[in-house]
Amino acid sequence: MENSANIQGEHNNTFQGITNSTIHNSVHHHHTKPKLPKELTIQMPTVNLEDIIGREEEIAELHQSLFEHKQVVLVNGLGGIGKTTLSQAYLTKYAEQYQHLAWITVGGTSLESDFINAVLLDKTFGITTEGKEVTDIFHELLHDLKSLEAKPNLLILDNADATLSSYYDRLPRQPHWHILVTSREHIEGFESKELGFLEPDKALLLFQKHCTRITDVKAIETLLHTIDYHTLTIEILAKTAQLQRLDIDTLQNAIEKDIRAGVYIKHNNDKIDKVYSYLSSIFDLSNVTDTEAWLLKQMACLPPDFHTYDLIKELICTPESEQAELLPESIESLVAKGWLLKNPEADSYKMHTIIAEVSRRKLEVGINDVEVLLDNVTNKLAIDQTKDNPVDKFQWVEFGKALDNIFGKELLPKVSLLQNNLATVLKDLGEYEKAKILLQKALISAEKNFGEEHPTTAVRYSNLATVLKDLGEYEKAKILLQKALISAEKNFGEEHPTTAVSYSNLALVLKALGEYEKAKILLQKALISDEKNFGEEHPNTASTYSNLALVLKDLGEYEKAKILLQKALISDEKNFGEEHPNTARTYSNLALVLQDLGEYEKAKILLQRALISDEKNFGEEHPSTARTYSNLALVLKDLGEYEKAKILLQKALISAEKNFGEEHPSTASFYSNLATVLQALGEYEKAKILLQKALISDEKNFGEEHPTTAVRYSNLAIVLKDLGEYEKAITLLEKAYQVFYNHLGEHHPNTTTIKSNLDYVVQKSKQKPSNFLGKLFNFLKS
Repeated sequence: MENSANIQGEHNNTFQGITNSTIHNSVHHHHTKPKLPKELTIQMPTVNLEDIIGREEEIAELHQSLFEHKQVVLVNGLGGIGKTTLSQAYLTKYAEQYQHLAWITVGGTSLESDFINAVLLDKTFGITTEGKEVTDIFHELLHDLKSLEAKPNLLILDNADATLSSYYDRLPRQPHWHILVTSREHIEGFESKELGFLEPDKALLLFQKHCTRITDVKAIETLLHTIDYHTLTIEILAKTAQLQRLDIDTLQNAIEKDIRAGVYIKHNNDKIDKVYSYLSSIFDLSNVTDTEAWLLKQMACLPPDFHTYDLIKELICTPESEQAELLPESIESLVAKGWLLKNPEADSYKMHTIIAEVSRRKLEVGINDVEVLLDNVTNKLAIDQTKDNPVDKFQWVEFGKALDNIFGKELLPKVSLLQNNLATVLKDLGEYEKAKILLQKALISAEKNFGEEHPTTAVRYSNLATVLKDLGEYEKAKILLQKALISAEKNFGEEHPTTAVSYSNLALVLKALGEYEKAKILLQKALISDEKNFGEEHPNTASTYSNLALVLKDLGEYEKAKILLQKALISDEKNFGEEHPNTARTYSNLALVLQDLGEYEKAKILLQRALISDEKNFGEEHPSTARTYSNLALVLKDLGEYEKAKILLQKALISAEKNFGEEHPSTASFYSNLATVLQALGEYEKAKILLQKALISDEKNFGEEHPTTAVRYSNLAIVLKDLGEYEKAITLLEKAYQVFYNHLGEHHPNTTTIKSNLDYVVQKSKQKPSNFLGKLFNFLKS
């Protein structure tokens, strides 16, 4: 840690101005030198080496640089990172290898006065100060230091700034003197050694050394990551938690809320009253120019990572602007002053999260200060469904989150648009709850600024509804989409592309709710609009083909669904290519219809292609990938490849439980699908447990009269039949049959399948178990 306290000497206020001739004579003044002590300065701050965590390698490197390479070493780094502590540790460990030691804390009115104040001049060197200028006394002191015959000696200059460069040629040198300097700034002429942050495991040890009350290691690690392993902050928070008896959640907000600390730390030998107030005090922004202050504001709104110079310029500057012209000079100046970190190899720059917090507050960053940055990030998060791959937008998520964290509470149209675009990308990432929160905030803003029937508000309704649908909140989604549709029909008419989107989105929710005929009518209206406005091969039209096909599939119109999906696939492969998520979705949808038609091998090939795309674009635990695992597994089951199907469904289930929890409709679907495979493998009890869990979810989410719930009744009945529980199986099959009969009619394939299974169980339940032939039952897919 840095130590910037200015230790005042006994004679600090005794210096008086004198004439040049007097100065000339005073240089040659002879005095009797007392015997010099080992410690030449008043302050000699040592530490207990057992208290130093994670800096052993750096201490050894300092020793090597000073003794073997004969260098003047500048320990350079961020404020509060541990430069002073490192120097104290070096002094403590190697003091016996030096004849004389001197510690100068820089930070007074001048380096000369810092030197003089640190030494008992008359008692140590026999130098009198009366009637002399500060500069003359300083030169006399340097002369005496350089005249020492004993070697080596150690001079530590702590917390120096760039003005030290002008003294470089006047300071004592190797081999008689080893000079170790600490500074936040890069100083011309000095060999710089960058002091990095503690490794995560060492940072954890540091926290645990000062705080034993909090024992949740994962929670501590999350906190340490949040504060970016800033050494001083770790010590302050740990000691504060220990003294104030704080839990980890309170500690997470300690900086933002400036909570009371009341702890002592060695940094500046201070007693800290409040956490943020103290951290703010050690970062003085008074020495930055207006342009540098502008750049600090921009950097404080970026994620706390390294960003290339070209990216920073692209995001924060408009072409040909004054800021763009001054950026090269300003950014290097902030690096030199210790406000930014630089990675020269990657030509990238970073603002530490603690400095960012201080900068935002001290500079009072407002949305107008970073308008260019906000607009650029918002635009980069926007997805054009007709050409963009959402995967390409994932890289901008952290930028959007950073801006929302700062400005997210402001009910401004620009902020609402950022939240809308960010939420759309988060939805594609599978982060549905985060997307929901953002869209709820965006909607509040839109309703306030535009009213409920404005097109912008309708977009917010629609986007929030699609996320609610993914979360299984179908009724809430339906209400929002009905509001969006009213707005679209009023503002644009029935055949406008925007209205077509509203038809399509509402139809998908109605489909999930089992209202297939209503969904079919809306999608047919959307298709008329899309074919008229865009033509048959446009991505929008292809999307509507696909959505309508899924409803036709639910209605048992498989051949019609197949034709539409083949048309959609031609469009997607042409417009997006084979590995785009849109194309993968169409592969999967077509495969499901082919499966219904008994074309299992063709369905398998399509699903394998979809899976390659999903794993590449999203990874193995994403909801889209999990859905493809499940769909492929059902085809493999139909092909008799039960073990492979089981493995895929287990992977899908891990994803669903992680992303949605146990009672979500998607999770219930995977429970049911895995159960059908386990049943085929003869694992009836395990299958029964999974289907019971699925049924609890479906009855809760859809009610007893929904087709999805009826699928669970039917599948559970088949397992109960295998377990010999015929009466229970009959009861469930009767309920399932009634639901499908009411919703889809007597001749729908699912209705006829359930009727056949019901008749068979009724017949066989009257026979003795030994005569039961074990007819192959048809499972229903969900």
